[in-house]
Amino acid sequence: MELKLTWIVQVLVAFHAYPSLGFQHVVPRSINQKPTRVIGNVTVIDTPLVRAAQAMARQYSDDYLFNHVMRTWLFGALVVSHNTTLQQTVDLEVHAIGAMLHDLGLVLNASFISPDRRFEVDGAFAATDFVESQVAHDDAGSAWDAHRLQLLWDSVVLSSEAKISLYKEATVASVTYGVGIDLTGPDNGVTSTEYENVVAAFPKLNFLPGVNQTLVALCATKPASTYDSWQQTFGEAFVPNYSPVGYRIFDIITGL
Repeated sequence: MELKLTWIVQVLVAFHAYPSLGFQHVVPRSINQKPTRVIGNVTVIDTPLVRAAQAMARQYSDDYLFNHVMRTWLFGALVVSHNTTLQQTVDLEVHAIGAMLHDLGLVLNASFISPDRRFEVDGAFAATDFVESQVAHDDAGSAWDAHRLQLLWDSVVLSSEAKISLYKEATVASVTYGVGIDLTGPDNGVTSTEYENVVAAFPKLNFLPGVNQTLVALCATKPASTYDSWQQTFGEAFVPNYSPVGYRIFDIITGL
């Protein structure tokens, strides 16, 4: 099946908006004063929770999807490194976890997948449940208040909705920047060399065909969750007897 990129082009034009369009809440300096490590020639935050999130992404994801979420994290981290405003307003730990877990809802055989919610919602709940379970009995728990959990939830649930997420907090927007760069190429300060270093570390493999196949399976197994979303196009193109008619906002307003 051939992946049609028209919807990607239409939606991702918003990725070229500037970070100043969103909320600019300065994060406490101590939030980002954590150890670092280098992955794919990118310096990133290194905490036990970030490493646990990476392990979770690796456990549940096929190779093409794991490499995508890792590239998403690294590209987002590069965008932050090139932008002084983002350095002051992005919560790097939330960003890292949100980027690596943003596609958990596409792991359709996982225990946290619901029968009726959009895949982004399944992923957002899986990510926040993961953090809450990890910090429940250690010192990190006190740092994860309701605001940071909400940032994480929003980062995941809006990761493919650039026309909304780029007007949210910088942490939320930065996950979306990483997704956009992985789909469309270097942008927002990321150089071609930096881009190529990340792709060399985490090759694209069969990324687009793999996503296409997964989205078709999503439309086939949870069709109601895809009606009136960007995933609907995949159902209409590739799933026999798939029809959103009667379930769209358009149908409610027009009485169809």
